[in-house]
Amino acid sequence: MRTIKIIFAALITLTLAACGSTPQPTVSLKPEVLNAEKRIGIYFANVKAPTTNINGAYCLLCYGVASAANASLDKHLETLPIADLESTKELVLEGYKKSSNNVSYIELSENEVKKLKKFKGELGFAKKDFRPLKDSKNIDVLVVVEYWAHGAYRLYDAYIPLTDPQGYVTGVVYSVDLNDNQYIQYKKIDKKVVVDGEWDEPSLNFPGVTSAYYQALEQTKESIKKIFL
Repeated sequence: MRTIKIIFAALITLTLAACGSTPQPTVSLKPEVLNAEKRIGIYFANVKAPTTNINGAYCLLCYGVASAANASLDKHLETLPIADLESTKELVLEGYKKSSNNVSYIELSENEVKKLKKFKGELGFAKKDFRPLKDSKNIDVLVVVEYWAHGAYRLYDAYIPLTDPQGYVTGVVYSVDLNDNQYIQYKKIDKKVVVDGEWDEPSLNFPGVTSAYYQALEQTKESIKKIFL
């Protein structure tokens, strides 16, 4: 099953790389949109276990070779707790409590998210049409905290490693005005931390990579705090 997931991940990465769409730029939080009465709902997407994220090994054979080479590191990373990453939603909650008296977490099932239609807007607007959530969730602003990958990052050229593993967290925090589906805040998270010293020490549970990963987590927290400064 894990091999199948890796193959799919490689194919998805290749597809996304080929799309070449203009990325959404950062949107600083617009405090003028908020007030004490605004109902703000925070959705924290499910977080998977940390793993080694391989980029550049696009052919299936190359990805298989790269994955096998990092199997021991993967096994270790998967044992690390995700509580630290999950705690970042509390930073978002506290940040929005500065502007509103009505802030809470909301639940969104995978099916609910899939049912949302695409939104045909330009940059500055969410890709999915979140406006129906205004009534169904009784909120005015939707905040999404989503991590696409975390653990370690390693760059390859086919099956040849170009870098050692680095501590890694990538994802996004964005907030949508449910009146018009416009971003009132958007920040991409992309933290890579180089390992200090030797990384390939499986007998010691990869202390260098583990330390770099936790440093990337701390940098992620600092980035989220800055949203509300």
